[in-house]
Parts: sequence; C-alpha cells; structure tokens
Amino acid sequence: AVIRPEAVAAIEAAKAAGCRVAILSNELDLFYGRELRSRVAVLRHADCIVDATYTGILKPDPRAYALCVEQLGLPAAACVFVDDQRRNVEGAIGAGMRAVRFDIARPAESFRRALDLLGVSP
Repeated sequence: AVIRPEAVAAIEAAKAAGCRVAILSNELDLFYGRELRSRVAVLRHADCIVDATYTGILKPDPRAYALCVEQLGLPAAACVFVDDQRRNVEGAIGAGMRAVRFDIARPAESFRRALDLLGVSP
C-alpha cells in the first residue's frame, strides 16, 4: 500500500486538533491483508476502519458512508471525505458529507483543502 507522506501529515494534524479519523475502504484487508494495519503506523491513528471486505457495502453506496459516520459517532455534515474517485466523492456529498477530490498530481493541496474544511491548520 502506498501511504503518501502528505496523508500522514494531514491525519496527524487532524488528530492533534481533536478530530476523529476514519478509513472507509472498499477492500483494504482483502487487497492488502489484515496485517497491513499493524505494519502501517498511520492506520493505527484511525478511530475506525470501515472496510467492505467485511461489510459487503462498496463506495459509493450511501450505506457505506452511513456506517462510517455511525462508527465515528458524528453527523455526516461534520465529516470531510477525501478520495481520488469522482463517484466516491459524489457519493459522500450525497450522504451529507463535505468532500475533497484527491488530486494525485497535487497531494499536499488536496489534504490542505480537507484540513481547511475541518478548520485545522497543517
């Protein structure tokens, strides 16, 4: 799995500001194996990981986002979703979240926009 340093920095900044962090994945454990969670330190920062490997619900199904916010214990409007797939970003917006489409050519800018939506300084 490729975990971008900009993602790590953004997650650490969000956590330091008191934000809850979730991973919403279509097939994290199926694709990479559950042991990835212990090998990649940033995944341990997640308050919850909602993985379709177990739920059987893939993004952009609205139920995937609903499960995520339920596990976070937050209203959807309090959440900021980041993804590189337009359909997943649109799904998050449809579920009531704020969202940023991740630009692989400008990762720092994408995560800065997400932190701005949370009111967090990098």
